Amino acid sequence: MVRQLHDGMTARVTDNGTVSEAFAVTNGVKQGCVLAPTLFSLMFSAMLMDAYRDEQPGIRIAYRTDGRLLNSRRMQAPTRVSTTTVHDLLFADDCVLNTVTEEDMQRSVVVHPGQSRPRQQPAPSPAAGLLDSVMTPGPGGEEERVR
Repeated sequence: MVRQLHDGMTARVTDNGTVSEAFAVTNGVKQGCVLAPTLFSLMFSAMLMDAYRDEQPGIRIAYRTDGRLLNSRRMQAPTRVSTTTVHDLLFADDCVLNTVTEEDMQRSVVVHPGQSRPRQQPAPSPAAGLLDSVMTPGPGGEEERVR
């Protein structure tokens, strides 16, 4: 069905008031297509599953669905606590790969060469000023704190 929406699609380019001849568009989807975000997420998820089929780095999250999220003592009761691992976050045309260790982060960068810019969120500390800091590679490869 998706292919039927896009088969036979042609486009023209306007450059400085001059319109080109129509040409066939053989890949991609129409600009503004409502299916584009869904198709992107499906394709990106499939690529990530293939890239990480042997290992699944991510961040483990414990949660409850009874509406008492802010009571930390209730999170200690294992009977109603569920856990899941968040491997990646997809939004529009961007992806965040979640890792816990530096080794997992390095493997993620190697799996996606040229497609990743490593950024490390520091562990929460008592100093409130550090909570919004992001670590980025500096010009000489050293880590640089950006606020």
